[in-house]
Amino acid sequence: MIIVDSRPKRAKFDKGHIPSAISIPDTQFDKFKGKLPADKSTPLIFYCGGFT
Repeated sequence: MIIVDSRPKRAKFDKGHIPSAISIPDTQFDKFKGKLPADKSTPLIFYCGGFT
């Protein structure tokens, strides 16, 4: 399982995040998608600062 923090890195992630989460800001997903595992069966959990 990979936990992905999709909030802005400097403004949010660097100030605090779930332990073991990786930062892939939603606005830069294409640039950092290489951080995701190649194994498509690995569960991915994304979280952001939205209201949902």
